[in-house]
Amino acid sequence: MPWPPAEAPLDVELTRAFTSRLPGGRVAGPLRAYRSLTSTQTVARAWSAEGAPEGAVVLADHQTEGRGRRGRRWTAPRGTALLFSVILHPALTLARWPEIPLAAGCAVAEGLEAVAPVSAKLKWPNDVLVDGSKLAGILAEGAAGIAPHVVLGVGVNVSQRDADWPTDLAGRARSLAGLGLTVSREELLTAILARLDVWYGLLHGGFEPVRNAWRQRGLLGLRVPLAEGEGTSVDLGPGGELVVQRADGRHERLVVPTDDRQDRARARVS
Repeated sequence: MPWPPAEAPLDVELTRAFTSRLPGGRVAGPLRAYRSLTSTQTVARAWSAEGAPEGAVVLADHQTEGRGRRGRRWTAPRGTALLFSVILHPALTLARWPEIPLAAGCAVAEGLEAVAPVSAKLKWPNDVLVDGSKLAGILAEGAAGIAPHVVLGVGVNVSQRDADWPTDLAGRARSLAGLGLTVSREELLTAILARLDVWYGLLHGGFEPVRNAWRQRGLLGLRVPLAEGEGTSVDLGPGGELVVQRADGRHERLVVPTDDRQDRARARVS
């Protein structure tokens, strides 16, 4: 894909509005904003291939092919969601890359709480919930090689109405407006990036601070489908894996690859 993508001209007004609110730090720009894109993830990956610096942000008012994990579609009417991707160059081994979306979950939760009177919870591996409903999602896609990088995508439901949800999300997803809260997308982006800068930095010193913070917010005790049967989530492991207890007492540890090209990898332990 050429850069800038011919299908989506840069929107100068939107770029200026969001750039003026960037908090500074390691993961806060440069920013390019568009009225409509196929996917911020796709465009960010193309920009990264052209040499975009760490912290570069791609933001869209609307996505025509927005996606979540396992190829699930992420849909939202134009202008109703905060949709952005951040390019990261983590100084971490590839084995630690799955920790990045967990740190991002802590950042999104804290960013939401900084601008709205909500109590955010985390559902492994990539959902942010408020009052039991999904308010935000996170997708990390990595590429190794000469210039390894991770593209971290975030989508937050801001002003959708109940009638806006597709059938598969009706009753399971909510927006800030649906909770009776009015928050600007610019203010929300500022808060999330400020907290992401903190958690991304802490992650480079080790996973334990992220793990402890996630455990305080994480929803455990949930039923989890396994290759054979199901189990109950009981903990977050030292490498970001979800520890699931089977009915017979044995444990399985689930890991989500950051390139998202595989299903959950399972390693059974006693």
